[in-house]
Amino acid sequence: MEIAYDEIEIFNSNKETLKKISEDSSQNPYIYMTESDKEAICFDKVKSNYIKGMKLPDNPESNDALYIVNENELYFIEFKNGKLNNKDKIFNLYEKIYNSLLIFTDITKTDLEYCRNHLNYILVYNESKNPTDKNSNQDTSKNQIAKHFSNKAGKTFCLFYLNKFEKIYFKKVLTYTEKEFEKFISD
Repeated sequence: MEIAYDEIEIFNSNKETLKKISEDSSQNPYIYMTESDKEAICFDKVKSNYIKGMKLPDNPESNDALYIVNENELYFIEFKNGKLNNKDKIFNLYEKIYNSLLIFTDITKTDLEYCRNHLNYILVYNESKNPTDKNSNQDTSKNQIAKHFSNKAGKTFCLFYLNKFEKIYFKKVLTYTEKEFEKFISD
């Protein structure tokens, strides 16, 4: 099943650079999680347009970006500049994933099988604000070693217990620091 993403109006009308999408406007001056000028879909705006007129009691959460490499390789991207140091913040990531998947599949008229074959997920986190946290299986020195051996084995290393979404909802799930994401996006 091929999808002409460039013909989906709600996607076309919400394109921005990854830099702009990654903006943390709660900081003064603004902080950007990436400097990439590559174009992506601001999925927060897609979600806002999607729910417009629904009169929902609560505004659902969504991922920040949908980055389309081609019709067979897509990435949901979530930028987290703050600390991911408790279960509520991790649960919020999960909620964004579920909501975004439902909205994406409805807009594109696809299913989870399509997502498992074409859609990936990336969490870009601020390494300096998340150096060590027992609740997120994160210890920077152990992580570096684990990442090295995971890469050697051809497997991905994932933090914040997000690996549970791989193969059931996404093709791959990745967690990157800002530097790792810059390297990924510039390749």
